[in-house]
Amino acid sequence: MWSSQSYKSQGLQQNRSAQLLDDAIEQSELVIHAGQDCPSILSLNHLAKRTGVGYELLRGFIMRGRLEGAEVIKPYEKFSIAKRSGGRRYIHIPAPKLMHTQRWINHHILKKQSVHSASQAFQKGSSIQKCASRHCGAKWLIKIDISDFFGSISEIQVYRVFQSLNYQPLIAFELARLCTVTPGERSPRNRFSHWKVRKHNQEIPTYHSPLLGYLPQGAPTSPRLANLTMLGCDNALQIAAQNAGLSYTRYSDDLCFSVRKRDFGRRSAEQFVSGVYAILNKNGFRPHMRKTSIVPPGGKKVVLGLNVDGNSPKLSKEMKDRIRQHLYYLEKYGPIEHAFNRGFDSVWGLKAHLKGLIDFAKMIEVEFAGSSLKQFQAVEWPV
Repeated sequence: MWSSQSYKSQGLQQNRSAQLLDDAIEQSELVIHAGQDCPSILSLNHLAKRTGVGYELLRGFIMRGRLEGAEVIKPYEKFSIAKRSGGRRYIHIPAPKLMHTQRWINHHILKKQSVHSASQAFQKGSSIQKCASRHCGAKWLIKIDISDFFGSISEIQVYRVFQSLNYQPLIAFELARLCTVTPGERSPRNRFSHWKVRKHNQEIPTYHSPLLGYLPQGAPTSPRLANLTMLGCDNALQIAAQNAGLSYTRYSDDLCFSVRKRDFGRRSAEQFVSGVYAILNKNGFRPHMRKTSIVPPGGKKVVLGLNVDGNSPKLSKEMKDRIRQHLYYLEKYGPIEHAFNRGFDSVWGLKAHLKGLIDFAKMIEVEFAGSSLKQFQAVEWPV
């Protein structure tokens, strides 16, 4: 239990200045009594003690480079995976001590914060099934994807999240730096002025970086920070949806809008999509236009891979067919040949992929998933 009197008494016993202690108490109480259940962080050294990660190492991560005399650790390991829609998805895996720091921030700060009610991902109790169920029985369905969702969120937006929790500006900046990754020299962000830092950091020159950092996929802090950053945008989208008589959900970068009125009309849907695009652009996000779809009455309604034509979400025919097809060819050709034919990097990759599909199916249709799992387990896997 926090006690300012006890804190000051102990500080005076350690020969700390009374003014310094009063300033620390004032800053601590701004955070502690703000009603957001956040821990006090008075300095980077204080954060180092709370996380158990060395000050020099934390400062090196924040400087986007190595602090002289500090341990040389690469902040992230980067790799890419192919996307089903084409192109590559880049993943950044934090170094163990940076990962530990981010998990501490996520557990003690971020997971305690409320997000918009339309946000259905990365929260306790949320699921694809719950999200999809909000659109069951829809006559018109509108689906819009945000392009490069995490990568569109800059360290300035992350800084504002921490500042909104009453952390002093320097601490908010340092927390933002610990949760973002710097663009590489060949990054396309070099071509865009809004990613360039306009003023040199005169207060702490070693903290200067020519380009703004962004949220990396692979960091444990990124999902909740994305949701918190989206709060204002979600509010605007919710208001727009309500004004048009639509229901709105967002599952990470997947936006869904639906209405049960058959006479909503394509023209109304197209006008609404234009309005959503404008809201996203205003908030610094780009819609993935090729993935935008308007599904009219009579069209097959699929949300996050689930069929929502009925009263409850069901697995889509495509999902079931994909699982059945994998199992058929595994039995016919064996795992090694099937993995090669389908372009998997390894049999282990194929096995993990198929097991993931079956686990997903189990959340929606237990009986189908059970029979599929029996076939999966009957395969003579070499690994």
